[in-house]
Amino acid sequence: MPNLNFNAAQPFGSNACGAYALTAALRAIPSVANVAYPITLYHSTPRTRILTPSITIDGTETDHILARKIYKITGDLEIIGTLANGMTVTYEDGPDLQNSPSSIAYVARQFGLTVTVNTIANAVQATAAALAGGQPASMSQQITSGLLGAFTDEVRRCMLSATVNAPGGNGTITGVDYADPQPNEVHLLCVVRNGAMHWLTRGANGFYDPGTGNLDNTWTITLGGAMTGGNYVFTGIWIVLS
Repeated sequence: MPNLNFNAAQPFGSNACGAYALTAALRAIPSVANVAYPITLYHSTPRTRILTPSITIDGTETDHILARKIYKITGDLEIIGTLANGMTVTYEDGPDLQNSPSSIAYVARQFGLTVTVNTIANAVQATAAALAGGQPASMSQQITSGLLGAFTDEVRRCMLSATVNAPGGNGTITGVDYADPQPNEVHLLCVVRNGAMHWLTRGANGFYDPGTGNLDNTWTITLGGAMTGGNYVFTGIWIVLS
């Protein structure tokens, strides 16, 4: 898998982590250097696309400028509430919104990348069985199941740009086990800390955290989604770019 060579941190207090995580991946994957510029990006929701100017990337952007341009597209998700107390999700065009997997997948695809959106294996089945008194589901399975229930249109939206291994997807509908990145892959990982969702990037030399700009090569994720390091909990949702 490619090394990550990116140390820019998202603006303090912003929700631009997904855009910075994707920018770190774009800087690491060799094929991006051969992309034909300019690239024109559009807001993904038809209603907001009418209202939102397109974004043009000409290939000369610095790290921060590229991430900020990408965030104008990926920052499309308004989340109210939490999984614990009820969550409503709408796709909007506005300041400081969350980054949806579907918008990240769309931008990555415009850079010529192959995109796969994964959910951890058997999340819905294991969570339902646990609620019925069966074996406990893992934390990642519980979070994935809850997010799939809240983000009711996200699988369809992701399929416009990616293979989706999730219930209702166009790949393995029961999800897949987590696996370390292959030699040509970089992963974008959706994690949670203190109830807030966040994105990380994983390459050959470790995990990049947009919140700090730091790289850590001691963190791990098991095939079942258990994560050590950074005080993060892995949601069981990740994007594979190659």
